Amino acid sequence: MLMLARSISLRTEGACGKNCTKCQLFRTYCPGCITRICLVAKCKRGTTYEGITSPKSFCRLREYCNNPGRMPENFPNQDKARLRVQLKLGFPDFIPTISLTDRRSWFWPDLQVPWIAVRLSEFIKAKDMMPESVCRGLHDFLGFGGKILLSTVMEDEILDRLRPTDYLEMINDIKPDAVMTPDVYTYVDDPLSLSWMQTFKNVAYARAFADLSIPVVGLVKGAITKQVTYSTEKLCELGCQNFAIPSRELILLDLLDGHVLTVTTALRKKGMTPPVVLYGLAYPVRRPRGNMIYSGMSWFIDAKRGVYYKGNKRAGYITDTYVRFEECGCVACKGRMALDLGDDTRSLALHNLQQTLGRFA
Repeated sequence: MLMLARSISLRTEGACGKNCTKCQLFRTYCPGCITRICLVAKCKRGTTYEGITSPKSFCRLREYCNNPGRMPENFPNQDKARLRVQLKLGFPDFIPTISLTDRRSWFWPDLQVPWIAVRLSEFIKAKDMMPESVCRGLHDFLGFGGKILLSTVMEDEILDRLRPTDYLEMINDIKPDAVMTPDVYTYVDDPLSLSWMQTFKNVAYARAFADLSIPVVGLVKGAITKQVTYSTEKLCELGCQNFAIPSRELILLDLLDGHVLTVTTALRKKGMTPPVVLYGLAYPVRRPRGNMIYSGMSWFIDAKRGVYYKGNKRAGYITDTYVRFEECGCVACKGRMALDLGDDTRSLALHNLQQTLGRFA
């Protein structure tokens, strides 16, 4: 009997000393230490992660160790905000994401596509690039005649420094054809109080985009179903007609299908079937694809590593025996063998991009 009581106690008592089943925060703002996921609970048990919770001097979760009952802080309510431009965009099945700082990813004029995606984080990190782009205009700076989607997905350490006015100033200077709402960080192993605050921030910052004169793509965030649904519904109320899901980490954690289902269910309840961009993916993973749009730059990242694409898969490195003698007559290869592209990253990237586009044909 004593062992049974001890077992029940271990299952219900959190590292904070509270009984989870009697705590008002449990399941709403706290997943509970019994899930064995929460980084705060792990840290209290002696498991730390370099660069995340260790060393303790810059751990963003320290406040939760001493205040496990913290409630999430909401942001000012601006429910009446509505986007000035509410337009469903005609995205192609795949939107190549390019690097602003590496011209080897600039595949035009050899290949023409209607849309490309560029990353706001590159403007922030390469500060000398912004004045030239603003002076010449983004399209002229790139020499690209199609339309440009500005991605706001970026590193956490940059997100913490940005306020709505910073986004608006940069967007108005850069002048893309469309822009995503601001990114936030929502992780399944964070205390739910933190991911709720980030979800509230996601919605509040999105409302600041209401007066932009270009279409706005709603970036859906959230660590759990309730948060994802909340984010989707609020972006609908804002007037978004296009949506995006940062997908790279979700697919690595095998969470993408559930995330997409939650978003599309929330949209259907609003009577909407808009295009949803799976940002960070360059290959179709859902069948039927429906209104799923893909956007990524693995075709270029792999080219820099010497990876050669063939059809619907990565064939291997250009130095591999079963790849090196592959011949291709595309506009990039022009009859050359894979091995001949070893010193020509741009041509290899262009070849990979054409193979990627073929996956969506």
